[in-house]
Amino acid sequence: MRNALLVCILLCGFMACQKANDKNPALFGKWQGEKWLIFDKPSDLDAKKVSFEFKEDGTYSSKFGEQGDSGVWRTEKDKLYTQAEGKKEIMVRLITADGTHLNFEMNRGGQKETLELIKQ
Repeated sequence: MRNALLVCILLCGFMACQKANDKNPALFGKWQGEKWLIFDKPSDLDAKKVSFEFKEDGTYSSKFGEQGDSGVWRTEKDKLYTQAEGKKEIMVRLITADGTHLNFEMNRGGQKETLELIKQ
């Protein structure tokens, strides 16, 4: 009985430490940048140079111009977390993720940026 209780406690502790991941299926597929806003105003950044691909297996790839990266992704409610290989995990807030449009908000150095993407 004592061992069963110990196993139960360890299992519950392990499960509590795992990161939630609902892998929002609305993100699956290839996305192309449409509009990039800074503080809700058009920016000089060319959103059309941005692309993402989110796969069902939890991996992603992205490009901005000639630069690209890949790694793993997860969602938790209205948050999208990506972690490029060898880098720290970053988070953006999902504004819209309806399967045809994807908008997320980032805070880079105190600057509120919104990137709007469309499904390819």
